[in-house]
Amino acid sequence: MSVADIRNDQECWHCAGRAGMHLVCVSCEAPQPLPRTVDLFSVLGLPRRLVVDRDELERRFHDASRAVHPDRHQVAADRSRELSLVASATVNRAYRTLRDPISRGRYWLELHGAPLGDRNNRVPPELAALVFETQELLEALRDAPGNAGTRAEVETVRGQLEERLQTLQAELETRFAEWDAGDGGAPSTLAELKRRLSDIAYLSTLHEDVEEALAGQAGEVGA
Repeated sequence: MSVADIRNDQECWHCAGRAGMHLVCVSCEAPQPLPRTVDLFSVLGLPRRLVVDRDELERRFHDASRAVHPDRHQVAADRSRELSLVASATVNRAYRTLRDPISRGRYWLELHGAPLGDRNNRVPPELAALVFETQELLEALRDAPGNAGTRAEVETVRGQLEERLQTLQAELETRFAEWDAGDGGAPSTLAELKRRLSDIAYLSTLHEDVEEALAGQAGEVGA
């Protein structure tokens, strides 16, 4: 549900003028109440698309931040101050979510009722060899913490994981443009988006495990 859907004819609570679908009233600039399920694209006045113009996102974020910043409303009525806090937090959340392709993709799934689960234990078939090699090396590193050769192998795998993650994200963003040009809400599109994000989430977790293992081994060697 978007701001436009709900608030196009909304009356300003402060001056009774027409607030429209803006974060603040166009007449008195009082912050306006936001729906609990507000669309984060609409919060920043952006079209609901997977591809986001970064320059436009930055501009709209800064404009919105200035309009609702609590400092701007600190001497206003209590309700203005309260609403400015809520609006400011929502604007920040919208910016954080939409500027990152991964979080934007996950939010897209949520908007279409197909969220990516928090628990993801499925090994991506096309990445299975890299995954199993990494897991075996991590186990070997834990069994022999002082083995410089094993550590070097783990560091090499870390680089491979980082490279693969960069490739997967680039491929994902390429598909964003294709999905925008077609039907981004089609079941087949959502299924592919979920699969790609699931692969990225799995490898990201594995990469974190590698980083932790290397940091832990460095601590033991230093001790």
